[in-house]
Amino acid sequence: MLAFMPGSATALTNSAGVAEIDLKAATVTSQGATQLVATTAVTSKTGTEVSLVGRQNVAISGGVVQNPQAAASAINFTNVAPSDKSIVIAGAGGNGRSEVALLTFTVVDSSGSPLQDVVVDFTAVPADSVTLNASSGTTNASGQVIATVNSKSSPTSVIIKAAVRDRSSISTQSDTLTVTTGVATPSGFDLSASKFNLDYDLSGDSSKLTVRIVDANGNPVADGVPVVAQADFGAVGTSGRGGCTTVNGVCSVDYTVQNPRPTDGEPVTVVFSTQTGQGTLISDSIQLWVTSVGWLNLYEKALSDIAISYAALPPSEALQLSLADKATCKYESVSLFLGTDKKFAAPTGTTIAVTSLKELATPSVIAGSPTLDRSSGRTEVRLSAGGKAGSPGGKDTWIFTFTGGPSKTVQTVRLDVAAPSCQ
Repeated sequence: MLAFMPGSATALTNSAGVAEIDLKAATVTSQGATQLVATTAVTSKTGTEVSLVGRQNVAISGGVVQNPQAAASAINFTNVAPSDKSIVIAGAGGNGRSEVALLTFTVVDSSGSPLQDVVVDFTAVPADSVTLNASSGTTNASGQVIATVNSKSSPTSVIIKAAVRDRSSISTQSDTLTVTTGVATPSGFDLSASKFNLDYDLSGDSSKLTVRIVDANGNPVADGVPVVAQADFGAVGTSGRGGCTTVNGVCSVDYTVQNPRPTDGEPVTVVFSTQTGQGTLISDSIQLWVTSVGWLNLYEKALSDIAISYAALPPSEALQLSLADKATCKYESVSLFLGTDKKFAAPTGTTIAVTSLKELATPSVIAGSPTLDRSSGRTEVRLSAGGKAGSPGGKDTWIFTFTGGPSKTVQTVRLDVAAPSCQ
């Protein structure tokens, strides 16, 4: 019935031989009569230890509040789990996806001390949007009471109101709790790559592949959705994980160039897949291109089948240049296309250098070097050329050097050109 302050229930005498200790009612419902007993051991003049005992009857009454409901002064919303205040609809739960939220409220008295045994009523707004496992609860010794919320089959936003029973003016509400579908949809499965054209000649050249997943309402799926990645060439993921798990609806893996490698004309296909809570498989794929600088040539058109540049035997006809300004011996710019025999692009970052063998028409690259990243297809390269004033023109040979950006692999080809006379 009584609690001592300090809790050790001991005290020392002062200079007057008096020992004092404070008492309080053990609980707000404590009342009645009890006896306080004080004992001490002293040594008599003869050296004998003597035990002294004193007793005092104590009555507990008057100011003690018998009903904890009446002592309640305020109720506060103090915690929520999950901490992101988001759960998924019923049936969509799983690793990292909860269908249940726990909301904690604390009841205190006028001095801010927690109150035990206070009955608190809960209501959801809007009504019936979620399931309250219990419409009321009773505070524990810390003054806390927990409202347990289960999601239903529809996404929504909800708040939980908590009020001290029979004291409707003492109430509060939770932060907004969001209920999302949390289930990936085929239309909400998005794939992207940091680089599409990789270098065949560099083991370890890589591209970061990112998966973004939203549910039917456009909300990112819950954290922890597992995504599996598979590739037909090279390597994807890590030794510990051949995929990734979402955080805020996003996760990434690295694709790395290594054996087995594709041949010219074979794209690398990386397939990503996941399953919904109902077991439905959702998948999509993204294509990358792994090409070698050693496969590169120049073509008159993006889709030409025959290259106009050569490494060994020249074609029967030279590229005909057109005169733009006879006085300065300036030729019209030329557009060519750089790529592979199977119409694939050069590795990203490939640089192009060109020189003239006879200097009848001295070329320079004005666009297309270094090559940009493309999803597919050959890269346009624009060249300008000029000769010496009064040049008789004739056949010249341009020498192109392609250097792979990542691997620094070099490929050299030649292109015969016919330069008009500037006389």
